[in-house]
Amino acid sequence: MKSELHAINFTMVIAAIVLAALSVSVALAQSSTPREETWVTNGAVRSIVRTPDTVYIGGDFTYVGPSTGGGVPLDTATGALIYTFPKVDGTVHACVPDGSGGWFIGGYFDKVGNVARNSIAHILANGSVDLTWNPNASNSIFALAVSGSTVYAGGWFTSIGGQTRNCIAAIDAVTGAVTDWNPNASGEVYALTISGSTIYAGGEFTSIGDDRTRTYFAQFGSDGTSTIDNWEIYDWGKRAH
Repeated sequence: MKSELHAINFTMVIAAIVLAALSVSVALAQSSTPREETWVTNGAVRSIVRTPDTVYIGGDFTYVGPSTGGGVPLDTATGALIYTFPKVDGTVHACVPDGSGGWFIGGYFDKVGNVARNSIAHILANGSVDLTWNPNASNSIFALAVSGSTVYAGGWFTSIGGQTRNCIAAIDAVTGAVTDWNPNASGEVYALTISGSTIYAGGEFTSIGDDRTRTYFAQFGSDGTSTIDNWEIYDWGKRAH
């Protein structure tokens, strides 16, 4: 009788160990990374109920849809998402076409798709991240403009492409290397546009280009340097230069 009891107790111990091992295995197998394909809401979720084939959620939201990230392209005909675009983990402030079906994007983010990118990236026409183009800005990019083989970037950064650049820079569109162009803005650059060989910059700076006093707006000419054009701006009778 004693031997039978010992056998039963031994069997129960083994069963408990197996169950504990299974519990640990299940816990270890559970991923801590949310599934990308699961839709998200625009407000708090306060209740969740699961049935065999449906999850019901309730809360303070008015929309449920795909988790798109900080920037997405839309089909011009249907308005639908183009799903080949990689998810941007952060905010996109600026986006310009690269002329070959892809895009240069700038903002405040640290990853595009599965690729680490700090605030600026190049997305190819097939939706993949350009692995060879990585200027690696130290902080936010607010504006982008493309002219030929050069990408101009404005923002709130102090280095880009491994070089010291204050808030404005020119980047090789193929290699991602920063050019010698260095206007050295004293404050944030929020807007850039290009007309022919002339570059216009706007922001919260008080000096830019060879330390010339320029409040908030400047024009760079066609000499290929960071010297600003010698012009003046008049706004409602108040002179700024």
